[in-house]
Amino acid sequence: MNQNDKRRLPRQKRSIEKVGAILDAVETLVVEHGPDAVTTTQIADVTGFAVGTIYQYFSNRTDILMGAHDRMLERMSSGVADAAANTDIGHGDSIDHLIRLYVETAKSYPGYLSLLKFAHANQSLEHSGSNIDAFVGDLVRLVVLSRTPNVCEQQLVVTRTVVVNLLSVLTDVVLLEDDPELQERFLREMIAHCTYALDKVGEAGPP
Repeated sequence: MNQNDKRRLPRQKRSIEKVGAILDAVETLVVEHGPDAVTTTQIADVTGFAVGTIYQYFSNRTDILMGAHDRMLERMSSGVADAAANTDIGHGDSIDHLIRLYVETAKSYPGYLSLLKFAHANQSLEHSGSNIDAFVGDLVRLVVLSRTPNVCEQQLVVTRTVVVNLLSVLTDVVLLEDDPELQERFLREMIAHCTYALDKVGEAGPP
């Protein structure tokens, strides 16, 4: 939800449940019809809420669809984070494994790729980028420290920033590519660049 908009923020349990029901309806409609075909009238029909009630929580149709995108992204990130907790992050192939896991998880969520394309078309990706960047940054920090425990903080910040920015841009490039062969080539290239950045940490000298 756009923080600059003066719509009601869901704080009470009943309001939170309403917003959840609205986003559930949006996910269902996106899977069935695609995001471009979703209307507030359809959402009202599915939820049983008046259209005016929906607009108490969302400023416009784009805001509603981005709310569904953001919630789905949070679920995916949580699932990948749980998987990362069970992964030997110090292993040489850990980044390859985790990046591929994230991509496959994103592809497996019904409606997510459609919502991602909608987000790009509407230039609305600022909604949740900070959340996923924080998650990736924490993961990179763990990988670096597991490989090079004595790394200086400055080098850690540099590596974290490089890898987070690589992934934040290139992951969407991979997911939005329709050609499977080209998608795999983009994926391998992304993994190679991230692996290179992590491997350089061990070669870095003192600050």
